[in-house]
Amino acid sequence: MKTYPSVFSFCLCWQGKCADFTADAVCNIGGYTFRADSRTPLDYAQSNGRELIIFGFATDVFTAQRNNIAETILASTSDADGVFDYEKKLGGKYIIFYCENGDLYCLGDATCSVPMFYTVGTDDFICCSNPQFIVKTLGLSSDPMLQKVRNSGPLNQAMPYDVTPYKEMKQLIPNRVLDVSAGKTIRIVNSRTKQKLISPAQAAKITAPMIANITKMYASDYGIYCPLTSGRDSRVVFAFLKNLGIPLNSYTIWKDAFKKDPQDWEVPVSLSEICRSNHEQIHKETVTEDMKAQMDSVLGENGYPQEAFTLAVTVEKHYKGFATLEGDIIGQVGKCSLHRDVPLVLATPSYFRCKLHNYSSESREILRDWLSDIGNSGENVNAFDLFSIENRLGVWASHTHLIRNVMGMSFFNIFNSRSIIYVWTAVNRKERMKSAIHIELIRLTAPELLDVPFEQDKSGLVQIAKSSWPVFYLATFAKYFVQRIAFLKNKQ
Repeated sequence: MKTYPSVFSFCLCWQGKCADFTADAVCNIGGYTFRADSRTPLDYAQSNGRELIIFGFATDVFTAQRNNIAETILASTSDADGVFDYEKKLGGKYIIFYCENGDLYCLGDATCSVPMFYTVGTDDFICCSNPQFIVKTLGLSSDPMLQKVRNSGPLNQAMPYDVTPYKEMKQLIPNRVLDVSAGKTIRIVNSRTKQKLISPAQAAKITAPMIANITKMYASDYGIYCPLTSGRDSRVVFAFLKNLGIPLNSYTIWKDAFKKDPQDWEVPVSLSEICRSNHEQIHKETVTEDMKAQMDSVLGENGYPQEAFTLAVTVEKHYKGFATLEGDIIGQVGKCSLHRDVPLVLATPSYFRCKLHNYSSESREILRDWLSDIGNSGENVNAFDLFSIENRLGVWASHTHLIRNVMGMSFFNIFNSRSIIYVWTAVNRKERMKSAIHIELIRLTAPELLDVPFEQDKSGLVQIAKSSWPVFYLATFAKYFVQRIAFLKNKQ
């Protein structure tokens, strides 16, 4: 069977325990063996008994430095806390491994866009980009309670917090550092005091240069195709690409719903005409049995959502060798699309379970643990934003990253930096939900793109749900219970 030329593929283990992991780049850090694909950048440095690996694409969002960042971090810091703090200056798609005095730490980027799974409570420590490798290597069996949680929601939705169907395996989520030697994770606190509110214009002015530096990093290494819709997120990405002065290429994946609501294909065409850019409309490809069998052999038969795989196959068919840029972070945080302006007092386990689309009581208790973890840490970034960052971007979006990484696709986000995200969380959610940050960023980079109106909600129910926070809050629960009835009926 054909094998994928995977990217962001790695395995870290103690003294060669992951020898069966397919890799063509091998190095050691603190007595652990690190195996990885050679298609993904790997930056290694050591100094005075300290070692550091950056696996992936990273740039300093303030200075645009890309080369020898591992060496710079070691020269600029003296301990683990300094390394964790320095990471906030970076943007991109990467994982950092750091060792001092025999203690090893693993830290993902701002949204853990390189999925990492690791063992807990086992004799053999492994952390890996592919959860199925850990399951097969250690012969793990799913835990009945955790499997119930997995089965109590659609496969294309996330499990809560950092859990997997296996008691011995967890997923590293954003704002967490894995302390391998201690066998536990440490929460990174982004704001120990209440964030001082800033305006959308201030947030855009602060973050636009950082976003531009991340965009330049990817554009210097790849030809870029930008998925373009009638929405706001992709337009901001398109604006930053246009501002670089590089050839603009975009595409829209056709949906039958466009026949009733043509704005999703009319708006991208209008934007591309303004920019005199190349725009293509493509149709979903059919996933063959051989394709499915190939992915099953890597991630397991029920280890990934089929729709995400179909979209990946479609993009790979048309744009193989190019990078695609998505805008999910600015939608989840910059627009607070998942929660709007619901008051913080209503940030409860039951509410978040609705947003998780999981129908088990156990998932609610796991989310209660997650909220307690935040409360005990001294973190002052609000729980709504943290849910979007940690559960939505860190776990739900990892499905897409995992599939596309396995397929060897170059799939990036130009907003992926703590220095960007936690400026946006300082903007009032009442402003963010109006797309105020989007508008200010476009105004700074490509204001002519504002001449094309944003899409309008055609559904009367959606308009009603968005009319005020009490209606939105009640609609969240109403939608949850309707979907729960349908989900349980389909399982019978």
